[in-house]
Amino acid sequence: MTMRSSCLAFMLLAACLARGENAVISIVKQGATRDAIVLSGLNASGAQSRLFAQVLQADLERSGWFTVQPSGAARVSGTVSDSGEGVQVACTVTASVGGFSWSHDGSASTPRHEAHLLADEIVKHLKGVNGFASTRIVMVRRARGGADLFVCDSDGMNMMQVTHDNAFCVAPRWTPDGHNVYYTGYFSGRPCAYRISADTAERRTLSNYLGLNAGATVSPNGRDVAIVLSFPGNPDLFLIQLGSGALTRLTHTPMAAEASPAWSPDGRQLAYVSDATGKAQIYIMDMATRQSRRMTFRGSESLSPSWGKDGRIAYMTRRGGPYVIAVLDPREGESRDTVSLGPDEDPSWAPDCRHIVCSHREAGGSSIYILDTLGDPPVRLFALSGDWVSPDWSER
Repeated sequence: MTMRSSCLAFMLLAACLARGENAVISIVKQGATRDAIVLSGLNASGAQSRLFAQVLQADLERSGWFTVQPSGAARVSGTVSDSGEGVQVACTVTASVGGFSWSHDGSASTPRHEAHLLADEIVKHLKGVNGFASTRIVMVRRARGGADLFVCDSDGMNMMQVTHDNAFCVAPRWTPDGHNVYYTGYFSGRPCAYRISADTAERRTLSNYLGLNAGATVSPNGRDVAIVLSFPGNPDLFLIQLGSGALTRLTHTPMAAEASPAWSPDGRQLAYVSDATGKAQIYIMDMATRQSRRMTFRGSESLSPSWGKDGRIAYMTRRGGPYVIAVLDPREGESRDTVSLGPDEDPSWAPDCRHIVCSHREAGGSSIYILDTLGDPPVRLFALSGDWVSPDWSER
């Protein structure tokens, strides 16, 4: 915080106190504003309860909206008690705006999950945005000439291997319910599209046409899957109706290739990549008219669009150096600014429409990082060795 901003903050606080108002003390870090929140009023006794309190604090600070302090206008008060391997929680969150009460019997859950749920409720009520603590991230780990899918919590914990094929796999994409993942796997010897449960690893074949079956992503209404198929010739965009299996062709570009479809939040548009002009760039198709318009022009190529719930698209682009992550608003066009300095690839929005998960190229492989579009420093999600790529953030 600069001297000038510190003086302004002090003057604002003094003015509020003079009027008898409650003041929310905020801490500025790298351009992001954080509100002070007090957790000392949360009485946590027992090993599971203490774990709950520790995870809650970490979640709130990781959200980018809060910093846990001894004093502040926002407070969490109540009790957390051990219940078997879980916890029982009864607490009240008070603030100048958005206070609420929260009671949960988490005896059948885990303390970590219950803390994630409460953190998301605090972010939702006090900041008016969706939290991401209770969500998960799916990604690919490449090793020994093959690859497999892994899933972890949004804080990098509870890592679980979903596939055990040690075969090339790419582009995992969550279903809207956060339980299943669509991806392309090569374990049968050719690229087929599959749906797999992130909880049970039950797998079903979605598409096994000759040639490429890639980029499968389900529509927000859960009825259609956009996918890239190459059986007619060049890779083009298609729709698969999940109920009937009916196939609809969306593009016909015999001298080009399409890739990486991404649905708009309302399902009325589809972003995708095409090299119709000779270089890969991002386009948006209106699903009613099937008309497309080009969205990116800067840099030699732009790839991997991810459409956030607030309407903005994150993507990777090469602008004279390594790939970096950029964000555009389709209503405003392409921006000169980028979110990262690179080399970063495969962006995916968090539900808060503020953070982005991506793979960061390093010596010997790639790691998964969280980027903050409001300016906080990038955070490495976990420190496990390996080559980690293609992350995708669940909606819930």
